[in-house]
Amino acid sequence: MRQIGNGRYNLVRELGRGGMGVVWLAQDTMLGRHVAIKELMVPGGIPAGERDAYRERVLREARIASRLSDPGVVTVYDLLVDDGETYIVMELIEAPTLQEYVEQRGPMPAPEVARLAGQLLTALEVAHDAGVVHRDIKPGNIMVPAKGPVKLTDFGIAQSYEDSRITSTGTIVGSPAYMSPERLEGGDAAPAWDLWALGATLFYAVEGHGAFERPTTTATILAVMTVQPQLRSCTGPLADLINGLLERDPARRIGAIAARDLADRALHPEPSAPLAPATTTARLPSPPNIPPPYDIPPPYSIPPRFVPERRKRRPVGVLVGIVVAVAVIGAAVFIIPELGRAGTPSGQAQTTPTPSTSTPPPSVAMGDPPTTTSTSSTPPAGTPTARQLMTFGKGGDIADSGFASAHGCFKWLPTKGGKGPTTKSFVGCYGPYDVQLFDSGGWPGNDKDIPYPSPDELMAKAGGQCAETLSKIDYPDKATALRYWVLVPSEEDWKLKVVDGYQRSTRFFDCYAGRVDGSKLSQPLVK
Repeated sequence: MRQIGNGRYNLVRELGRGGMGVVWLAQDTMLGRHVAIKELMVPGGIPAGERDAYRERVLREARIASRLSDPGVVTVYDLLVDDGETYIVMELIEAPTLQEYVEQRGPMPAPEVARLAGQLLTALEVAHDAGVVHRDIKPGNIMVPAKGPVKLTDFGIAQSYEDSRITSTGTIVGSPAYMSPERLEGGDAAPAWDLWALGATLFYAVEGHGAFERPTTTATILAVMTVQPQLRSCTGPLADLINGLLERDPARRIGAIAARDLADRALHPEPSAPLAPATTTARLPSPPNIPPPYDIPPPYSIPPRFVPERRKRRPVGVLVGIVVAVAVIGAAVFIIPELGRAGTPSGQAQTTPTPSTSTPPPSVAMGDPPTTTSTSSTPPAGTPTARQLMTFGKGGDIADSGFASAHGCFKWLPTKGGKGPTTKSFVGCYGPYDVQLFDSGGWPGNDKDIPYPSPDELMAKAGGQCAETLSKIDYPDKATALRYWVLVPSEEDWKLKVVDGYQRSTRFFDCYAGRVDGSKLSQPLVK
């Protein structure tokens, strides 16, 4: 058994290992307690002449972190150098990380994510007030005990190197999927880095997968720089919180005070106002999604990003420059176009659906000719006439909704009896692809018992939004050349389920479009 610190600490067994070091379970023989000890390993990408400066910076920031006093921060007990190696002695937390929690149990219920958000915001406020920027907020650095607050670990340690974004050898130190766009572009560390990473972490917690994780590092970085992820499992203040934290422009990103207010609202929602009597027609506000069940004007200005908009695509040359700077030698460079959600016009008129006894229309199988679904909702002029309503989930036409964390293009077709798109079928929109996921939305009241809509009602709400978006695009002969699918939850997936003591359901829809003749597309339909 190894001993360090003049025999004070016995290293019992290894708990974990990563690019920044090894974490040991250790026995503090002086105080008779178990502790966690991190043995620092300098990343290989750091030049030899800068390694001493790196170690000194780690020690300096660890000393600062040791003075942080908050229940949500893992306590640093001791710092020592033994036989030329650096060790950090920390509080031992016997609990899974957030990453392990989600992998084992699935996405967290929205109320739990709101509680987690509030605790992490408190921990970050304490750190930022002390001049410490964490730089490595991610699910793997958050402990989730069965009782008590969550714990943020590796504070000011894992990403303490000032130029750890990109080393001189082009190696990324850290987790690109949780690095803010401005961090990837360069610049000094700032609290906004941590807030953006917190937004990506909360997205992971509520959705069960990363917002920007892709098969390769280069594709992940391009996703961070270009993609606006879509939330499916939450609405209202929690969705506003996550979207506000994931604003790519740090000047428009919400700060800690606004984030705290939204987290509190998500944890303690106000009762929704009584619904007005049903009428034959209704005009929805912009955007044309039914609003979440709260209507309290916030005391601060919400950034414009909260209204879905078309964002100008960053020049491809800039993106290529970023990717080339960080790509490992031999790695392919993927050009992913702007996949932000398309804007939808305000003041969209929609007819209130009436109950229907009609049966769902047949699904379009791969290779079948397109069919036209007849519903009470008349699509706008210029919309493709070939459209199809399909269900996903248990008992549905498609087994699952698949990988669709961001609007993008896929080598995949909605097929009755098939599965949803996967990460392998996710491709760029400037190469051969079958369909583009061009819009999505949802119904409010994920925690309420709402009857399953009829096919006409589903098409009126979901198909109406899909058609409205398509009516605005410029495509030759689009009414006859294109077709689109409206994917809605099956009746079983619509039902409320109890997860960890909370009621939840799957009530979102996706809009896909492709060519009627089944030929490939090579340009995005909706930008």
